[in-house]
Amino acid sequence: MGKRLVLVHGRSTKPAKAQYARLQKEALVQGMARIDPAKAEALRSGAVPIDFVYFGDITNRILAESDPEARAELTERDPHSGGAPCLPVGTLHEAIDRLGRIGRFDKRAYRKVLRENKDLRFVDDIVRAVSTLASLATATLANELVIRTATSDMGAYLMRRKIGSDVRERLQAPLRRAIRRGDDICLVSHSMGCLVAYDVLWKFSHLSEYAHVREAENPIRCWLTLGCPLGEAGVKANLYDAGERGEDRYPKRIVEHWTNVAAMDDFISHDASMRDDYRAMLKRGYVQSIKDFRIYNCFTDEGRSNPHKLYGYLANPAAIRPIADWMG
Repeated sequence: MGKRLVLVHGRSTKPAKAQYARLQKEALVQGMARIDPAKAEALRSGAVPIDFVYFGDITNRILAESDPEARAELTERDPHSGGAPCLPVGTLHEAIDRLGRIGRFDKRAYRKVLRENKDLRFVDDIVRAVSTLASLATATLANELVIRTATSDMGAYLMRRKIGSDVRERLQAPLRRAIRRGDDICLVSHSMGCLVAYDVLWKFSHLSEYAHVREAENPIRCWLTLGCPLGEAGVKANLYDAGERGEDRYPKRIVEHWTNVAAMDDFISHDASMRDDYRAMLKRGYVQSIKDFRIYNCFTDEGRSNPHKLYGYLANPAAIRPIADWMG
């Protein structure tokens, strides 16, 4: 028993599992050091353990199958994933160091980033992701067929049952252990990882095969969503509980407090408020609070800005303040 942070990454191609965990931890420790150096050291040293949930090998494979550009980027091999192709780390450590040199993550700093870097919101991969969200929202048979074979890993997660199951299990196993062990849990999810977290939380709070999880009577104290697409109509229509009604809809008393953080211009979380979309959870007493905040994500790499990038969220003290509060 003790505090445990569970961190679920998002969509797109990823570095190898161990390398990606180090990068996420580097950004998180940097952001926490701006709030409380002692808490940053607790995260760095492992005094507060972190489970880095990884499904990058699955998303890498999905994108590489039908996107030659993505396939060409996967030039490394991940020994933790059976030698699966993965992204090289490249200049990401430098990008995180660059975040550390920003004085304040405010509008002025963000405008400077946009002046000095190419706007990544119009790069092909991002256009495909946004297109997938739009296709999900219209929910026509033609669009469904497109999504089922699309390069978008988010569409594949929502529309292809086997992929969805494989991805969810990456989170289910460590989160189930933490709940049953009696840990004080902070769950952090980014982008597509928010969909995965939502579906797992619903399964834990409703399905009979997870009765042992509910019997532990140990709800997750804090759920922090970053760059979250759960407000999108097409996403909501394809979540695990989309066909349920009444008390069977929404995760139920498995999370105490939900905090959602959306960056300005984040193309995946442009519906930035979870409180209005999921107010029924509050009315029914399924969750004690839902709060929404906006921030500026100043991440840049190789001359390109990306307001959706996980490292930019983790390095921003305003985004991770709920983690600091949870640490006490």
